Amino acid sequence: MMFGAAIAAFMIAAAIPASAVTMVSTTGTPLSETIKTNVGGNGNSIDFFSDPSNLKVVYSSTSTLSPSSTGGFAFVQGVSDLGFTNLTLTPDGFTFSDLKFNMQLPAPEGGFDAPNGYKTAFTFDTTVYFTGAGSPVTFTNAGGNGENRFLITGGVGEAISKIVFSNLVGTSTKNGGATYVNAYNFDSLRQTSFDAFASGVPEPGTWALFILGFGAIGMMLRSGRGRVAARIRA
Repeated sequence: MMFGAAIAAFMIAAAIPASAVTMVSTTGTPLSETIKTNVGGNGNSIDFFSDPSNLKVVYSSTSTLSPSSTGGFAFVQGVSDLGFTNLTLTPDGFTFSDLKFNMQLPAPEGGFDAPNGYKTAFTFDTTVYFTGAGSPVTFTNAGGNGENRFLITGGVGEAISKIVFSNLVGTSTKNGGATYVNAYNFDSLRQTSFDAFASGVPEPGTWALFILGFGAIGMMLRSGRGRVAARIRA
């Protein structure tokens, strides 16, 4: 019986697909919750709150962040136009099912100043973390100078616990000229909205562990009953 349970658990675990999370360029209306307000001033961690449900999302970075607002949205930027090197969004007490945002880049100050006639193309990494045992997924996104609007959508039943933006790189090119590759800072994250997802249903990998655990408990109980019966017969 225990062997059968173990086989079943293995089959379930083996059948767990890779994450189906997607990240695509987007336009259009915001999602159901929009980042509207914040608490506190400049710092490495700032609490933002959504409308209409007042859900808290913590924005954090190794750079100093500065909150502001425009057009009905609260947003975050760096100080003195220096931007930020990385940014983590962590929902507090819930998870994301999807997230829409406008990442503006690069920061006006502190980056490489390409020579005249050069064009700079940008890439940056977006790492999506999940509740449970699912491995994080990293997207390397192509971006342009200015606004870059994206939508991150989790797969069926995937609860997103954290999103990290990092590693902004610019490649400056010119016909017949040298190529320059440099690190840059993000300018700001704006027009952020999301759908909240609070799941009480274990993920498939967790179910597999449950089955193994129940099988082990059953075997221990049967083994214990066998020892008691042997002592009685003796």
